[in-house]
Amino acid sequence: MKTRQGWMSGALAAAVVACLNGAYAVPLPYADGFNYAEGERLGGTTSGVNWTAGNSTGTGSATIASGASLTYPGLPSLGGLGVLSTGVPSSNRDRGVVIAPDINSLANWSDLGALYVSYLLRVDEGPTGNPRLLSAYRDSTGGGGGFTPSGGLFVGTDLKLGVAKVANNDIAWTADPLTSGQVYLVVWRYRYVDGADNDELALWVNPPAGSFGAAESSVPAPTVVTTTGADDVGINSFHFTVRSTGQAQYNGGGTYALDELRVGTTWASVVVPEPSAAALLGLGGLALWRLRRFRQG
Repeated sequence: MKTRQGWMSGALAAAVVACLNGAYAVPLPYADGFNYAEGERLGGTTSGVNWTAGNSTGTGSATIASGASLTYPGLPSLGGLGVLSTGVPSSNRDRGVVIAPDINSLANWSDLGALYVSYLLRVDEGPTGNPRLLSAYRDSTGGGGGFTPSGGLFVGTDLKLGVAKVANNDIAWTADPLTSGQVYLVVWRYRYVDGADNDELALWVNPPAGSFGAAESSVPAPTVVTTTGADDVGINSFHFTVRSTGQAQYNGGGTYALDELRVGTTWASVVVPEPSAAALLGLGGLALWRLRRFRQG
């Protein structure tokens, strides 16, 4: 049932900022199980509380769907539904969450150090002719859609995944293709490196179970990594993208289920382990102790 960490405590402040800026930042770490209205376009009445940036919703928008609800072994479920993204609309239908303090500013990479994003992905039908851009971030203010994508995550016509720092230039592809209909855990990271045009964009596909909750010093080697391309100053918002017929280089069509989105500045904040049996027993013991104390009091 939880769609955003700190929802209740931050609701009033978020509403005030939203009124002033039109779109506000989600708190990091952010987690979204897409517990919104079935059939709603992403960014609509209920999901628009969080998904405030990007194009207007309309024909071809990604939609909230129970059929896109996904789970993955070892990853605690956030509940809710999922996002179904399909087809090639006549207008761009990107929709995103603001990472910067507000829609009119940037969060500088030099300050963030790194940003991780994880989500579950199921490819029901892959693209043809051109790769499909699934997600990207906006490196400029303003909050609209149709921007030149930064840090894009692509599905290729051969069902391999790839990442590119700038637009669709120099995509670094995984060695192995995905299997249609199978659920994958994908983890994306942009990491600031001091110097010019050497920031690192990395992608993990189904990271090992032993790495769930790992410290930064123990993050496993990525499936694919690239430093090719110009560095950005910062990030404004992270988007699930649906590009139009006019930007066919980013949308070769297909059908994709996306779910269990997590965004944070550490590996452990987005690759979260399920509570251990010991931890659950400890919580149970604490609850029993409190109940006894209550009865004795």
